Amino acid sequence: MRVLAGDVGGTKTALAIVEIGGRRCRVLRHERYHSADHRGLEEIVVDFLSAERGALPAAAGFGVAGPVRAGRARITNLSWRLDERRLSRRTGIRRVVLVNDFGANARGLRYLGPRQTATLARGRPDAHGPIALLGAGTGLGQAVLLRVDDRDVVVASEGGHVDFGPRTPVEDRLDAFLRRRFGRTTRERILSGSGLGLVYDFLLRDGAARSGPAAALEIRTAEDRAAAISRLGLAGRDPLARKALALFVTIYGSEAGNLALQYRATGGVFVAGGIAPKILKAMKAQAFLRSFRDKPPMKPLLADIPVRVVLDDNLGLYGAAAAAAARR
Repeated sequence: MRVLAGDVGGTKTALAIVEIGGRRCRVLRHERYHSADHRGLEEIVVDFLSAERGALPAAAGFGVAGPVRAGRARITNLSWRLDERRLSRRTGIRRVVLVNDFGANARGLRYLGPRQTATLARGRPDAHGPIALLGAGTGLGQAVLLRVDDRDVVVASEGGHVDFGPRTPVEDRLDAFLRRRFGRTTRERILSGSGLGLVYDFLLRDGAARSGPAAALEIRTAEDRAAAISRLGLAGRDPLARKALALFVTIYGSEAGNLALQYRATGGVFVAGGIAPKILKAMKAQAFLRSFRDKPPMKPLLADIPVRVVLDDNLGLYGAAAAAAARR
């Protein structure tokens, strides 16, 4: 079946023509757009379809960064409002479905092969246990995948917007720093691209270290501060960037452990999103798994849970295609 799939976020929107059937999902054509450059999703979809020759796709599915209710959604970090019926009328595609982006990511997991993930912990997976998924990018997405009567059931979440729970004196001070600035500290406030920059700013103010002049200039003038901090931190070229990345990773590991406990995710935990593959070297260090497991009295449970990083940035497209193919 040939479908239109979309992964719609506050920073970028990816669209693809996907061929899907059984456990196979193949991207035939793929384009990326900068979301803020467009007035809405319809404008992007019409532009994308204008290059197609022949019949329209049989159906369309879009994973969107925000809650979906009764076929309508609003992007959390963008002003777009989406509606299945309006998209159908504008594109001429009769079957259109909107799903939460991490709900789409969860649906896409079945289409990943071994080379499309990196293993942080092998664990002892329960083939019938819940699978938890989280990922930091523009925001922090979360979802869980359940097996019920031999079918996949996805439960999307807005868990990234719950309150941050500090565990150490440093995290207490980080929480206070962010509350003074924003009034409230959520997990997404830290575990996101902008969040890594805020962690860096906090550690500078807290006196943890200082950046050298060249590194400070590189970070200050970078179009993407998070990318610059990650790059310098991974290379060990700047002590403050290295400390910021280390604190970010430990908080990321703790949140992954929180999610594993909330859903008793004995089937495994997958870390997706745009940031994890770019900082894989730091994710593979012991700090992530130590924070993931350091939750007594549940350490033995968490020690058995597999943890993998998703390397394929088409995961959301696979899941959106699956949602489109399933719509009747």
